[in-house]
Order: sequence, then structure tokens, then C-alpha cells
Amino acid sequence: MAQILDCKLVAQTIKDECKNESELLRAKGISPKLALMRVGEKGPDLAYEKGIFATAEATGIEVEVHALPADVSQEDYITEFKKVNADPSVHGILAFRPLDNIDETAAISDNLSAIKDCDASTSDNMGKVVINDPTALPPCTAAAVMEIIDFYANEIKAEISKKYKTPELANEAQANDVCCGLDVCIINNSNVIGKPLSMMLTNRFATVSIVHHLTHSEIKNDYIKRADVIVCATPFKDSITADMIPEGAIVIDAAIVREKAFDENGEPIINEKTGRQKINTFGCCAADVEEKASWKTPVPGVGGITSALLAKNLIKACKVQNGID
Repeated sequence: MAQILDCKLVAQTIKDECKNESELLRAKGISPKLALMRVGEKGPDLAYEKGIFATAEATGIEVEVHALPADVSQEDYITEFKKVNADPSVHGILAFRPLDNIDETAAISDNLSAIKDCDASTSDNMGKVVINDPTALPPCTAAAVMEIIDFYANEIKAEISKKYKTPELANEAQANDVCCGLDVCIINNSNVIGKPLSMMLTNRFATVSIVHHLTHSEIKNDYIKRADVIVCATPFKDSITADMIPEGAIVIDAAIVREKAFDENGEPIINEKTGRQKINTFGCCAADVEEKASWKTPVPGVGGITSALLAKNLIKACKVQNGID
């Protein structure tokens, strides 16, 4: 049975670091501020917003919400976005997506300063991730996976040592880096997880494969079966099963699969606080994966680290904008 990778502990460690950093910035008269751009009142957006405010309170950062009506025009959205982007008191911007009837590239990516891009929405930031530029602000979910691997480096090394002899590495830094030589299979090829995560791992000399829904099943299974670490992020509940993974694999379930909740009579379950139908959130791994993996993230799990990393990216952006190392 898999041991659990405690994502709450990882997130809290990041939050504690952010709180210390924000206190140092406030001592210099600088208040790190994040602006949220929200259109309408979609349930997932409101839930994410609530989580961001909780993280902000724990880390000492400011958050301001720019809420626009659901039927806002692209022109009005861009006007508001440009105003927020030009505000020197705002150090980072997060725009909730997807946007209905608005071209996200024209509205967000083309108007967002790379230095305020807290979740790597711009090609500039993605390019920095690829070349391992230290000023990059990486996508938060991809960075969350890296944080888990680093936090549990000793446990992962111990598990991997059961499979391989210790490789001869070029220097001490490589020898101490858990990623070096690690075989990772990412089941996702998106711009927010698969692609940037593959670059972040490759920059630290991991061996990385990416598979997705268009990969032939036999080929996909071959890559997954040989991996030390499997990062699962498909949009389908129970799509990754025990028979797909190797014995003793480290499994990181980074998926968010939402389903409307119904009672035993098929009637919608209503959330008393919001008046909306309750939404249940799942990962993409079936329950039997825990019986075969050596370590696994819980669900929810990775998402909590993601919001903590938004604060970390904001503080990093704030420091760069103010010329602080």
C-alpha cells in the first residue's frame, strides 16, 4: 500500500517561507500585491479565488479582485486589464480562464508584462522556463510537482536505489540532485503542466517522456511501465489504473476532475452556503493505484501547493521589480 506524500506539509513550508519574505519586503516599505481578473461568477473561479485569499492571509500578501460582468466585451476586458497591468502597486496578475467569447491571447498574453506573469501565461516566461532562466515565473502546477519531488527527495532516492545502482555523475551537485537520472513519465502535454514540467525536469537531467490521449495505448503503457515517477494529469476520473503502473512507482496525481453531485435518487445536491449544485473534485487515478505505488499524492493535494506557489511567484516578481536579490 502506498505511503502518502503529504502535500499540506509541502504547501505549509512554502507559505512559511513566503511569509518571511513578505515581512522583509514590508520592512522596506514594499507591499507585495496580486491582482485577480475574474469574469462572471463561475464556481471553479470562485473556489480558486477563495483559496487564494486564504493563502494570501497566511503569507502576508495583498490581493485585489477585478470582477467583470459575465457578458463583458473583449474591448472592455482589455481596457481593464491594461489598467491593472500598468499599476505600479500591482506586482502580479492572475487572470481566471477559460474566458467565454474573449480571445485569451489577444486579451491576456498580448497585454501582460512578463514580470507580472505569476502563472506563466506569456511566451516570454515559458521561454525562460525552457532555458532555465533564474528569473522565470514557472506555471504553478508544474512547479508544484517539482516542489513535491524536492521535498521528498530522500524518500524518492531510497525507492529508486532499490531499482538501480548509483550512477557515476559528473559532479557533487548532480549526485545530490534527486532529479538527475530520474525516469519520469508525464501523462499530459498541456502548456500548464506537461510541457513546462518536462523542461524543468530536463534542465535538471531527468529522463522525461510525455504521453497523452493520442499516444497509442501500447506505446503509452511501455513508457508508463518503465517510469520511476508518474505524473498523472488526465481530465478523466479513474483513467489511470493499477495495471498501468509499475510496482513501487511514485505517483503524483495532478489532475482536477469535477463532477456535479447527485443524491441516491438522482436529484442535485445543493450547497447550502452558495445555493448552487455541489461539485465533487477527484484526481484521475483509480483507488487501486495506491495498492501498487510506493508513494502517492492524495486528492486534493497538488492544488494546495499550487496556490502557495502563486504567492511564491508573486514575491519573486515583486523583488525583481524592486531590484531586490
